[in-house]
Amino acid sequence: MLGYETERRLKNLLVAIGDGEQILERSRQRLCEIRDFAPESAFQRIDRDANNHISSFEILTYLRENRVYTTEAECYRLVKFFDSDEDGRLSLQDFVQMLLPCEDNLLRRIVQDRPILRVGRYDYLPRDIETSLVDLMERELDLHRKQETLKGDLEVRYDYSTYAAFRCIDKYSEGYINTFNLGAFLKNNGYYATEKELLAIIRRIDTDGDAKLSYAEFADFVRGEPRPIQEDLRRSSYSVERTTGRNFGASSYGSPLKNQSSYQSPARAQSAYGRRTLNIGTPLRESASPFRQSGSPFRESRMSPLKES
Repeated sequence: MLGYETERRLKNLLVAIGDGEQILERSRQRLCEIRDFAPESAFQRIDRDANNHISSFEILTYLRENRVYTTEAECYRLVKFFDSDEDGRLSLQDFVQMLLPCEDNLLRRIVQDRPILRVGRYDYLPRDIETSLVDLMERELDLHRKQETLKGDLEVRYDYSTYAAFRCIDKYSEGYINTFNLGAFLKNNGYYATEKELLAIIRRIDTDGDAKLSYAEFADFVRGEPRPIQEDLRRSSYSVERTTGRNFGASSYGSPLKNQSSYQSPARAQSAYGRRTLNIGTPLRESASPFRQSGSPFRESRMSPLKES
């Protein structure tokens, strides 16, 4: 069992996750509501060496070009959160997961059907898109910083363990955390969360798209970095491209990688302790991608949803 102070710190972490995720969702929707925005064009803008991957250094360079100053370690933490194959870089699919809204499926589909405008090595995006994209990345970094601080405050408690924290929320021993027992835990600690806030917390941590948290998902998220980030930065600087794909089953309830689902999650497509990979093709590397399927997920039809009527 957790003591009163430890429960309070756990509550503060969960509330911060929910607040940050809701702010990020509004930023995603603002970005995607810009009519000229296309995720592939934004990917080309940051991927200056055109190797079909985005590294932490390229994100760092992009932010500095827009007068946002951070460290490469923080950029790598952002990359690692969305990295699906643990090669220390973002593929197009990973990058799209960071940008598309989770609560507005229609807007998500419209953005995926927009035409791609090629961005050259020395070209820039329109100013409003650049500003909104930088704002989204900056808010992601802010949330990661706050999470790490609150995780550190939690881990120094003598009575804290990931299992004890999980059981404290899952008080009915159901084996998972859902909106019901999460809301009850927050209420017992003096915070009355709305259904939208509870979904935001779960969506941020959930990696398999089933709208509930297993112990593995919860423990992986609150445990923090499993190894020093400097080691990962060295690993990513000379990592080679993976040549084999993995195909793990997705939930029937709805995966964050399936755009037709009513439940979308921006959470990373894998965790440090359990992996999942994307089941969609890469438009930029259709012939070489190990995840190749029979068409691009970003051009499912030639007619835009805006023109169907």
